[in-house]
Amino acid sequence: MSVLEDEFGDILQKARDGKAWSANDLAEAVATPVADIRRMEQYELIPDDAAILKIAEALDLHGPALQAIAHQTWMPQASQPDPEFEMTCLNVFMGTYPVKCYLIQCRETGATAIVDTGANPEALIKKAGELNRVPSKILLTHAHPDHAGGLDALDQAYNCPAWIGTGEPQPRGSRDLKFVQDGDRIELGHLNIEVLSTPGHTAGGVSYKINKTIFSGDCIFAGSMGRANSSWQDLFQSIVGKLFSYSDDTRLHPGHGPATTVGEEKQHNPFFFGKA
Repeated sequence: MSVLEDEFGDILQKARDGKAWSANDLAEAVATPVADIRRMEQYELIPDDAAILKIAEALDLHGPALQAIAHQTWMPQASQPDPEFEMTCLNVFMGTYPVKCYLIQCRETGATAIVDTGANPEALIKKAGELNRVPSKILLTHAHPDHAGGLDALDQAYNCPAWIGTGEPQPRGSRDLKFVQDGDRIELGHLNIEVLSTPGHTAGGVSYKINKTIFSGDCIFAGSMGRANSSWQDLFQSIVGKLFSYSDDTRLHPGHGPATTVGEEKQHNPFFFGKA
């Protein structure tokens, strides 16, 4: 299995969604048996390079970038951390599915926030205790259970407010839930956290930007994009029009898979090469 969140087959499915194509539609477009398309999407078949390029052209993807992901020859380069805050990334699990949540701490004041709860809040509470941190804010990118399912336990542990995007369903568990929209700012010690509206995965999804670091939830993944549960076009525009409006060295910390940067995704993400 690839260490990226999405493999070749996942990308095919999401690209088909963007064109409102069925597996049969893709099979017809590339003159390939539909059974082979299904095998690709079930991680059972990686076609040869010529076939990958043909599929990429049909799906409006960048062929060489898709080849690199299919053959697992690309990973985003590690970036330097922001000097103004400490970040601890936790891989917690919803069943067997890994989800990332983050502890962020202002270096000057020690003020600490949680970005997304994961579905295993006990692991997060344990790590915060080991680091001697007491979170005073919970920032939710969206309301899906793997990102907000630990809200009740964290509210009980820290009795602190939580923020979520306007238009997002209200998750259970917070006694002090606040709604935010694009351009709002949240203070954490001496840090200024900017709210970015990034809908598409969900209708009210948001990301949180601190300096040149963005916690992007399920909007974008290294080498791919999130599942467009709300709107494929909105999600695409959230990435190209919002996240990619920042400098290439802007760090992207997603809800699944490895961290990346705006520059890495412009050059290596098959959905976005040459489109931003």
